[in-house]
Amino acid sequence: MYSVNDIALETWQVTGLQTRVATLGEGPVALFIHGWPECWYCWREQMVALANAGYRAVAPDMPGFGETASLPEISDYNVVRICAFMQELVEQANAGEPVLLIGHDWGAINCWQFVQRHPEMVSRLINMSVPLRPVADVPPIEFLRGYFGENFFYQIYFQQPGVAEAEFDADPEGILRALYCSPDTPRDPPLLGRSTKEGGGWIGRLGKPTQQPDWVTDEALNYYIDAYRHSGFAGGINYYRNFDENWRLMLPWRDSPITCPVLFIVGSADMTIQGASENKLREMMSDRLPDVQIKMLQGKGHWIQSEATADVNAAMLAFLAV
Repeated sequence: MYSVNDIALETWQVTGLQTRVATLGEGPVALFIHGWPECWYCWREQMVALANAGYRAVAPDMPGFGETASLPEISDYNVVRICAFMQELVEQANAGEPVLLIGHDWGAINCWQFVQRHPEMVSRLINMSVPLRPVADVPPIEFLRGYFGENFFYQIYFQQPGVAEAEFDADPEGILRALYCSPDTPRDPPLLGRSTKEGGGWIGRLGKPTQQPDWVTDEALNYYIDAYRHSGFAGGINYYRNFDENWRLMLPWRDSPITCPVLFIVGSADMTIQGASENKLREMMSDRLPDVQIKMLQGKGHWIQSEATADVNAAMLAFLAV
């Protein structure tokens, strides 16, 4: 039986980028795509579960994260470039044959987009935390600016180059501790929604946690802190700076169905779904996901694969057993 200690860290060249790739096991390829602020390490327990079920687990640091090189320009982090990176990963990992694709957070967004653009390269899809949403009639950041006005919202804060990354690079432990929390983690009162005219960044507005969740071990937290001290935060934030461009680039696929079998795993208390029920999520996604299963974990939050590891692994294996 495999364990986390058996995971190998390799260096690949992917679309010209030096890329760190974690691998484990033998068999059909399961390709894991992480989100923000994460790296390959967030998948370590799922890699073990699938490797022990007969898969070859492959988890890269995405461009701009961890030990993978950054892209030269902000505009390079668009859906076309990221999908080209993922396409070459599939080609190198599985000779271009379809893979089991698994994503979380921004990784889920990347995976929704990839399977729409390259359906022939994905046999099954497991996405977590970020649902497939209807494509709006206006670019997302334009909509958010109109909705929030002068009130603070992190995705708007991220749009000005050099600002958010400077705050987070100066205090990686502060931002990671503030984000890596469960819905019931005790913390100082947050100041979210306050006017941007008051100044300040995001860390202080989140409210400092007064307790560390059990699933955030010191070892894991230190791994992420070291990873972001190495890479900095700019690369990951640049994905957010391409929201509007990605909206334009994906318009030709706005009504395209995803026909492969899909499992969507989400915590009921994840702020990403804003209290939506399982039925509401199914209603929202079913037009474009004709073969979708939804696993909602009650009381769980956004970092679902770490917060509810056993439940997530069991849901994945049950989906793959069908």
